[in-house]
Amino acid sequence: MTPWTPILFDMDGTLVDSAPAISARLRETLEHFGVTPPNEAGIRLLIGPPTGSSLLTFVGPERISEANAFYKALSKRDGLIHQELFPEVDRLLATLVEAGIPLGVSTSKPQREAVHTAEHFGIAQYFTALVGSSSKRPTKSDVVGETLAQLQAIAHSPTPLMIGDRSFDIEGAAEHNVPTVLVRWGYAAPGEELAALAGVDTIDELLAFVLG
Repeated sequence: MTPWTPILFDMDGTLVDSAPAISARLRETLEHFGVTPPNEAGIRLLIGPPTGSSLLTFVGPERISEANAFYKALSKRDGLIHQELFPEVDRLLATLVEAGIPLGVSTSKPQREAVHTAEHFGIAQYFTALVGSSSKRPTKSDVVGETLAQLQAIAHSPTPLMIGDRSFDIEGAAEHNVPTVLVRWGYAAPGEELAALAGVDTIDELLAFVLG
C-alpha cells in the first residue's frame, strides 16, 4: 500500500495549463494601470501565488483593490478559454483513486472558480475535497489546512503529500508538515525545486513515486 494518503493537488501549473490565459489577463491588467508588463518569463513567475500578491508589487497598495477587481472582471469575461488539462492528468487521477487514495485540491484560485474549473474539465469527480481561496482563506497555507481538515475523516493513518509546481505550494504545505513533489511541467523558476521532497518530469514518474 502507498505510504502517501491523502494527496493534495495544486491546480494551475499542476493539473491545468492556464498560463496563456492568466498571462494575458495579468498583462492586460498591468497595461490598464499604466504599468509596463515584464517579459513572458517574468509574467509566468506571477502564476501560482494569489493574484493580488502578484499585482501588488506592480500597482502598489493604493491601487490593489481596483486592480484585483479589474482582473476578476477579465476572468469572468474570458471564462476558461485558452486553458486545458495537462496531458494524461485524467489518467493520473483515475489511477490514484483506483488505488484507494483520497484526493484533494488546494489552489489559490477563488473557491467558486476552482470548482467551476474542475467541473468544466471533468475532474471534479476524483476529489473528495476541492478547496480554493476565499476571504477566510487568503494564503496557500490556509487552503492546505482546510483541505487536510476535510480529508481527515477518511484518510486512515494519514501521511499526506502535496503535488505542486511552485515554491508557494512547497511553503504552504510545509506549514502543515506536508512534503511536496514538484512537477516540472509547470511554471517553477530555477531553484524552486530545492525545497521539494522530489521532482518529476512526467505523469508516469509521479505515479511511480506515489505508488512505489
